[in-house]
Amino acid sequence: MNDEKLIRRILQKSDRAAANELIGRYYDEIYRYAYRQSADKADRKNAAEDLTQDIFVSVIRSLYAYNPQKSGFRTWLYKVSNSRIIDSKRKFSPNEVQIGETDLYIDLDFSEMLHNRALLEKIEENISEQSSDIQRIIRLHLYSDMTFKEISGIMDLPEATVKTKFYRAIKKIREEFCDDY
Repeated sequence: MNDEKLIRRILQKSDRAAANELIGRYYDEIYRYAYRQSADKADRKNAAEDLTQDIFVSVIRSLYAYNPQKSGFRTWLYKVSNSRIIDSKRKFSPNEVQIGETDLYIDLDFSEMLHNRALLEKIEENISEQSSDIQRIIRLHLYSDMTFKEISGIMDLPEATVKTKFYRAIKKIREEFCDDY
């Protein structure tokens, strides 16, 4: 059953099975996104679980506001997720944002793996110093495999602006770390 049918069943019949199926389709993806966005570094796993639960409660409560003519459900879901994440960050530190940890799964010798991990940590630290808009664009595009068009819908920015911000940020990162490549 597609997302729109599940949404209709939830809205018309308060169908719990349909709600569980819809949430199940996106839970892991939104959890990973929330984990990377979590402002609570000390207990990131629990913070991400709480945030993911909060996101889906918000989604179910505001499902009536979803308009399939304006965007796909996944895009709308990320828009709601971004709003909840921003709200949660206000509770912690308004200017501190962290890119999630990413493991390298490349068949390299140990010393090269350590160098790559250290480089990745430096790059993530650099990204975390960027504006929150740029951080969200990078995360949505690289970690969630979203298109620039989807990101523009989520962030209410023109697609060209999203592309420009992304490519400028990537160019700065390359310039900053060109000696480390």
